[in-house]
Amino acid sequence: MARSRRRSARPLVPLALALALSGCAEGEVKVRPRADKAPAGPKLDPAVERAIAAGDKLFFDRAACSACHKVGKRGGMIVGPNLGVGDGMEAPLAVRAKTRRPELAPIEYVVESMLDPDALVVPTYAPAVMKAIDDLPSALSDDELVAVAAFVASQGAAPPLEPADLERARAQIPRARASREARRAASAAAADPAPETPPAPSG
Repeated sequence: MARSRRRSARPLVPLALALALSGCAEGEVKVRPRADKAPAGPKLDPAVERAIAAGDKLFFDRAACSACHKVGKRGGMIVGPNLGVGDGMEAPLAVRAKTRRPELAPIEYVVESMLDPDALVVPTYAPAVMKAIDDLPSALSDDELVAVAAFVASQGAAPPLEPADLERARAQIPRARASREARRAASAAAADPAPETPPAPSG
């Protein structure tokens, strides 16, 4: 009897543990993926990634765009509109551009805004306040203009920028400059009209 009691006192392996051990032995244990890890977003093309990084540096440094504009919470003074979200802007520029200039890609709109800022003036902001970037001491090359445009247009861009967008920005540069010069010539002509030709003497 004593021997029998000792056997019954022996601890039993819980059923769940037994099943788990059985699964381990057969290689059937499945590890659940972590639910708190967000899926990776689309990978940017290396050329686009380099352009955005260069434009970020230029925006807050030599191009001096941040002297008048913020991008979200980055930047100082607000003379022009926030190019991200904040200060009354509820969507980043890449989203706003689609309603302001639907005929242009967002990156083309950014190029136009830099080179011909009075082509479209944001409501509540005055015309002839923002200077064309060509008129500033920064003297950006076309590659640098494309880089700044890529950085600004990448804010909230969906789908992400592609190499074709960089080419669109480059093609927009001469068009925006030509439009600006035509507007300036028209303004100058309106401000200083040609003198009227005196009537020919009679007789």
